[in-house]
Amino acid sequence: MKIGIVSFTDGRKRVFENTREICFKFQKKIAEYFKDKGHEVLEGDEIVWNWKTAKEQAERINNFSPDIVVFNFSVWSFPDLTAQVAIRIDAPILFIGNINPSYPGWVAFFASAGTLEEIGIPYGRALGDIEDKDVQKKIDIFLKEHDPDARRKGIEAAERLFGMRYGEFDGPSMGMYTGHVDPSQWMEQLGVHVYHRGQLHLAELAKRIDEKRVKQGLEWIESVAGEIKWDGKMLTPGLDGTLARQIRLYLAIKDFVKEEGIDFLGLTGQLDFTEWENHCTMDIPEALLNDIADWEDEHKDPVITATECDSNGALTMKILNLLSGTPVLFADLRHYHKDLDLFDLVNSGQHAPWFAKRSDDYRENWKEVTLYPASEFYFRGGGASVAFYGAPADIVTFARIVRVEGQFVMHIFTGSFVELPKDKMEELAKQTTYEWPHIYAKFNVNYENFADTFSANHIHAAVGYYVPELIAVCESLGVKPIVIR
Repeated sequence: MKIGIVSFTDGRKRVFENTREICFKFQKKIAEYFKDKGHEVLEGDEIVWNWKTAKEQAERINNFSPDIVVFNFSVWSFPDLTAQVAIRIDAPILFIGNINPSYPGWVAFFASAGTLEEIGIPYGRALGDIEDKDVQKKIDIFLKEHDPDARRKGIEAAERLFGMRYGEFDGPSMGMYTGHVDPSQWMEQLGVHVYHRGQLHLAELAKRIDEKRVKQGLEWIESVAGEIKWDGKMLTPGLDGTLARQIRLYLAIKDFVKEEGIDFLGLTGQLDFTEWENHCTMDIPEALLNDIADWEDEHKDPVITATECDSNGALTMKILNLLSGTPVLFADLRHYHKDLDLFDLVNSGQHAPWFAKRSDDYRENWKEVTLYPASEFYFRGGGASVAFYGAPADIVTFARIVRVEGQFVMHIFTGSFVELPKDKMEELAKQTTYEWPHIYAKFNVNYENFADTFSANHIHAAVGYYVPELIAVCESLGVKPIVIR
C-alpha cells in the first residue's frame, strides 16, 4: 500500500519550534514500521502547526495518491488543524496516538477524534506505542479493512445502487420497525426509488397465470427436489393443489418484476397470504426468486427478495449481492447453541436452495431439498416449506442495515458456515423449526459484544470476505459502518 503520514503540533509558533523535532522523531518511527512491512511511505516534510502547513501537507499527501493516511499525534495539537487536513484528504484516515507522557499527545488524539466525529469524517484509531503488538494488530486490521482494490469494488457497488427500483409489497409484517423505510430518504441518500404496491395486486395476477406454465413448474419441482412430503392437507399435488398456488404466485411476481423494472423487493407474506385458506405461504416464491434457476430459466440472476417486507434487510442483501454476484442469505437469529458456539440461522423460505451445495448446477443443490407441509400453526394458507442444511464455508461476511434515530448504520462481521454430522444437524433442527432450512454458523465475534450491539432479528450473509467493500459502500452512501469484533 501507499501510506502517507501527517504529524500535528501546537498552533503557537514558539511551541511548534520546540516540539518539531519530537514530532519528526515519532513520525520516523511510524514510517519505519510501515516500510519494514513492505509499504511505500511518504512522510510529511513539515509538522502541521498553522493553516498554511495544514493546506500544504494535505496537498503534498494527496499528490502521492495514498491508499491510507496516518495522522500522527505525539504532542498537544490544535484539533481544528486536524479538521483542516482531514477535509482535504481523499483516503481512509488512521489516527496513531504515541506514548509520550511528557507532552499531551493523547489529549490531542482524543480531541481530534471528537472533532472528526463532529464533522462526520470516518477514521480509525490505534492508541499506543507502534512497537506494541496490540497496536500493530489494530493497524493491520485497519489496513486489511481498507484494502484499496476492495474499496474500489465497494464504491462501484454503491454507484450501481443509484437509480435502482425497490419493490415494496405492502409493508413490514408483525410490527417489525427494523424493516420500515422512508422512501424519500432512500431516494435522497441512496438514489433508490421505492415502488409500492399491495399484495392484492399479486394475488389477482396469480389468478391469470397460464396453466401450462404452472404445470411445467410442478413437473420441474417434482423432478429436481430431493423429496416432497405430500400430506393431503397443507401440501397437496395437482393444478388445484397448494404447491400449484405457490408456483402461480411465483410466476406472477417474476412477471411483474420484469414488467416494472424492479431490481429487488420485499414481500410481506405474513399476515396477508399466509393467514387465508385460499392463499399460501411465501416459501416457494421467495426461495425461487433468490435462487439461480427455475423451469423457464436454467441460468438466472437472483432476484433479491426479503420476506416480511423487511426493506432494510432487502437493501443489505442487494448490496451483498452486488459485491458477490451470488444469492445472499436471509435468516432469523433463531438460536445460539452455547455448548457448540454455533448459531442456528433459520427462516421459512428465505434460504435460496443454492446454499445447500452452492453449485452452479441447480440440480445438485435441489437434490438436498425436502419440501415439507407448511406449519398449520403459522401458515393456514398451506403450501410447501423448503428444507435443507447449508453447505460449509470457511469465510462468510455477515451484515445488516438498521436505522438509529432515523440514520442508517450497518453492522458488519465475519464468520463461517459449519457442517455437522447429519444426525447432529437433525437433532439440532428439531429443537427449532425442523421443516425450515438451517445453516449452522460460527461468528468471529465476542458473543457479549454481539449481543450488546446487533439490533435486528434478521441477519444476512454472503460467502467470502467483503468487509473492506462494505465499509467503502457505507462511506459512499453516508451509512455508519459498525464492525463488530
